Amino acid sequence: MTLYTYGGTADTVLTTATGDVVPDYPVDVRVAGTGQSVTALYESDGSTPISELRSNPTSSEAPGAIRTFMCEWPQIEYVYNATGGRTVTWYQAGREVPIEALQTATSAASTAAAADEAATAAQSAASNAAAIAASASSTADAAQDAAQQAAQDASDAVAAVSSRLPTAATVDTLPSVVYDAHRGGAGEAPENTLAAMRGAMPWADVLDLDSQVIGDGTPVLMHDSTVDRTTKAAGNVSLYNAAQWGLIRSDPSAWFAASAPDLPLHTVEQILDDLGGRRVMTVEAKNAAGVTALANMIKARRLERSVLINTNDPAVVPTIKTAGCLAHLWRSASQMATDNAATIKASGADLLDLDIAGTDAQITAAIAQNYPLGVWAHTLVRRKERDRALGLGCRGIITDYPGYVSGRVARRTTSSFSSGQWGYGYVPSAAARPVLDSSGRIPLSPPASSATADAVVLLAGEVSPAPATTTIDVKFSFPVAGSTGWSLFSVHLGADDDATVLSGTSILHNGYTCQVSNDRSLRIYRDDKAAGTSTQLANTATGTALSANTTYTLRVVITATQITLSIPEVSGLTTTVTDSTYRVPWYLFVGRNYTSTQTGLIYVQSITTT
Repeated sequence: MTLYTYGGTADTVLTTATGDVVPDYPVDVRVAGTGQSVTALYESDGSTPISELRSNPTSSEAPGAIRTFMCEWPQIEYVYNATGGRTVTWYQAGREVPIEALQTATSAASTAAAADEAATAAQSAASNAAAIAASASSTADAAQDAAQQAAQDASDAVAAVSSRLPTAATVDTLPSVVYDAHRGGAGEAPENTLAAMRGAMPWADVLDLDSQVIGDGTPVLMHDSTVDRTTKAAGNVSLYNAAQWGLIRSDPSAWFAASAPDLPLHTVEQILDDLGGRRVMTVEAKNAAGVTALANMIKARRLERSVLINTNDPAVVPTIKTAGCLAHLWRSASQMATDNAATIKASGADLLDLDIAGTDAQITAAIAQNYPLGVWAHTLVRRKERDRALGLGCRGIITDYPGYVSGRVARRTTSSFSSGQWGYGYVPSAAARPVLDSSGRIPLSPPASSATADAVVLLAGEVSPAPATTTIDVKFSFPVAGSTGWSLFSVHLGADDDATVLSGTSILHNGYTCQVSNDRSLRIYRDDKAAGTSTQLANTATGTALSANTTYTLRVVITATQITLSIPEVSGLTTTVTDSTYRVPWYLFVGRNYTSTQTGLIYVQSITTT
C-alpha cells in the first residue's frame, strides 16, 4: 500500500471567528473532492494507527496543529465544525514519496554498495596473490557483475519511486488554456490567504499572489499598501516587522462573509514553502524594492520555472530577468490605450497580462507579438468574458472565480451559501457584492438611486446554467413590510451570464425577468437585446402586503410553451403566460429594483433548481 504524508505544520491551527483556539474539535479527513472519509490513518512510521491528530491535548485552550500522519490517498481535505455549526474545509496534497518504493530503492542501493565492496576486495586479492590470480580474477568478475546488477536494481527502484511522485508544476507543464486564481480566487475565498490558495488548487492551474514589503524588507501577502481593508489591524504595511506581521489576522467576516473565521497573514516565503512546485505561481511585486528578495527566495528553492514575478512597470522587467526569474507584466485598460505593442514586447516579459476591458484590436495586437507564455486576460468574473478572451487568442484566464469561470466545478441544484460561506460564482453585476450575513443569507440592500439599480443584482453561478425547462425556487424574506420596506424582488433568467440590470432601461441580454412586489403583485417581462426592449407579459396585482420576517418562495416553472410565476405560501397567488421566445440553459440572477421610498433589506435564503 502506497502511503502519503500530511499535517505537521502550524498553518493548520484551528480558531474561532475571533481568533480563539477551538477546544475539542473533531477533525474529519476525507478523500479530496469526494466526501469519502479516510479512516486508515497512521503515525509517521507508516504502520502504527494514529491515536490523536491534534498536537495539543484534548480540551486544551493552547494553540494546536494537525500532527504528521500518513494515509493511502494522495490528496485529502480536512473538515471540522466550528462555532455556530459552521463547516470549515481545506485541501492538502501528500508531500512525501510512497514508502514501500522508497524502502525498495534504499534496499537495492544498499545491496549495490555491498556488492561493489566485494568486487573491490576480490580485485585487490587478485593483484596481491599471483598464485590464485586466475581464481580471484574470476571471483572479481562475478562480483562486479553482481554489483552492476544490484546498481541497476537500485536505479529501477528509484525510477519507480519517481514515477509515482507528482510532477513538479512548471510553466512548461501548463495546459493550453490556463486558469489563474486572482488573489487566490478572491470571489470564492478570502483574498491573499493560504486558505484561498489551497482552496483554489483543484480548479486553478496558477495561483496569483500580491506582495508588499514590510518594514524589515520581508515580502508578505497583501494587495493594499495598508492593512486597513482586510485585517483587524491598521496602518501602512511598512510599519510592521516579521514578528508583528505574524500576530495580525485577516478579518474576512467584515468584507467577505460574516461567518468566515479570522485567518493568519503569511509571508511570501511561507507560501513558497507550502505550495511551491505544487502549482505554478505568479507573485506581483507591488513594491519594486521587493523584486530582489522575491528572486532570491525563488532561486533558493529552485522554482525558477514555477514562480513568476509580476509587475505593472515595463522598466522593472529587465531587473526581474537579470535576477534569473520569469517576468509577468500586466497592463490596465487605460495603459493599453497608449501602449505600443512592439515597445511593450521589447521589455523582455515572458508573459503579458491585459485588461479584459481593453479593445479587441489592442488584445490581438499584443498576441501577435508572440510572448513565450502567451497573453493572458484579467480580471475576468464571467464565462462570457472568458469566451471572448479565448476567442481573441488569449491563453490565460485570470479570474476571481476560478471554480465557476473554468467550469471545473459541477453545477449544483441547491445553493450552498446557507452554510455561511459563498459558493462558486456569486458574481455581482457591479463592483460591490454584499457581505454574506451570519445566518447564511444574501442581504440585498436598496440601491441609492436609479443610476445604481444594477448594483444589487447577483449571478447565482453555482446553480447556473439551469435547464431550459425547469422549476426554480428562490426563498426570501424581509424585516420590514410595506412600500417603505422592500418594493420589488426579481429573479432574472438570462441567456448568458453577462452583467444584468433589472430596471428595464438597459437590456444586456435576452431572457425573462420575474418579479414579486411588496403588495404581492407578480410580474413577468421578456427582455429582448436586439430590440432593446423589455415587454411586460403579466402583472397580477393583489393589493395586500406580504408579511415581514416570513419566508416566502418565488417559484418560476418553465415548460416548453409557458412560464408560471407563483408564491406557494399564498393561496391563489399565481400567474401563467404563454411565451416560448427563449428556451436556453438559464443563467440565474437575483436582485431588486430601485424605488425612492424603499429602505429595508431583502434576504435571499436559498436557490433551488431542477
